[in-house]
Amino acid sequence: MATATRAGTDGGMAYLPFVLLAAVAGYVFMEMAARVTIVSRQPLGVHLTRTARWLPPLLFAGVAFGCMAYQAGNLLGALGGLQLLFPFSRWWLLPFAAAIVALMWTGSADRIGKVMAAVVALMGILFVVAAALILWGPAGTDRVYAPINATVLLGLLGTTIVPYNFFLAAGLGHDGELPEMRRGLLLSFGIGWLITASIVIVGSTAVAFHSFGDLADGLQLTLGEYGRLVLALGLFAAGFSSATTAPFAAAMAGRGLLSGDAAWQNDGRAFRLTWALVLGVGLLVALLKLDIVGVILLAQIINGLLLPFIALVILLLANRRSLLGDQVNSWWQNLIGAGVLLFLVYQTGAFLLSLL
Repeated sequence: MATATRAGTDGGMAYLPFVLLAAVAGYVFMEMAARVTIVSRQPLGVHLTRTARWLPPLLFAGVAFGCMAYQAGNLLGALGGLQLLFPFSRWWLLPFAAAIVALMWTGSADRIGKVMAAVVALMGILFVVAAALILWGPAGTDRVYAPINATVLLGLLGTTIVPYNFFLAAGLGHDGELPEMRRGLLLSFGIGWLITASIVIVGSTAVAFHSFGDLADGLQLTLGEYGRLVLALGLFAAGFSSATTAPFAAAMAGRGLLSGDAAWQNDGRAFRLTWALVLGVGLLVALLKLDIVGVILLAQIINGLLLPFIALVILLLANRRSLLGDQVNSWWQNLIGAGVLLFLVYQTGAFLLSLL
């Protein structure tokens, strides 16, 4: 949400075509990952182990570390939304975490999915309505278009294609069928594109974006008190959904990469220990107000290195006829996949060079 808001503040609606491009790229790669597991009836970890036995544990460590690093921000984002309306203290994070534990402990991916769908639907309705009011209101004619920033573009793509999403898509789709999986992904990325585009439009109302308070002030000037309410509830929904998705995705990555035995099933010990560790570390960091800028930077570096590599492996697997038969990639999937991969490699290289 922060990346989409930054895009709207800096460049207005000039970023909307790139939001659509990110959604298409995300769909193409997630469909590849899910198709490999559905057709082969084997998790991604099995295919990666055949390449190198050390590869799945390394990938799992990187994905889990990234989820831990960002979990505190997810929880604080949910709290920050409510703090735009009421002076909640950080200790309100405890009931948030308790709600996530209660949801995750059931071990039902279907139930978790339904709750997340309801939360995302709330966020979507609020931001879509706000964006429509901005577009067709008096302020909708006064947009400022700044030059496109490559770093922001990479951020939009990176928030759509994150490493754990490969394993989340593969893990949730491995028992299904190809048409059902494709319809689900298409709906998911379609809704995601609409919400992200709406957030970009909402972000264009802020003159500067240093905190969500700046955006709240801009929305309040444009839409009145409804603007602050939209941002508060939308930010809460975004933070809460991310704070639930990250631990669950880390556990799904563990199941897909390390093992598929009973301990890694949704109600298994290893699965629960993984999501509990991600949630617990994030909650502790948020409550103690620890400065983890360096940790987050390290997570960004790890994710930056992992993302092109995982994307390359998925692209190669999706073209292996001995594995998928006639379900290998079409020419247009390879064209989009190769283009996105080259962009990721270029931008990741530029990011790492900037650190030096």
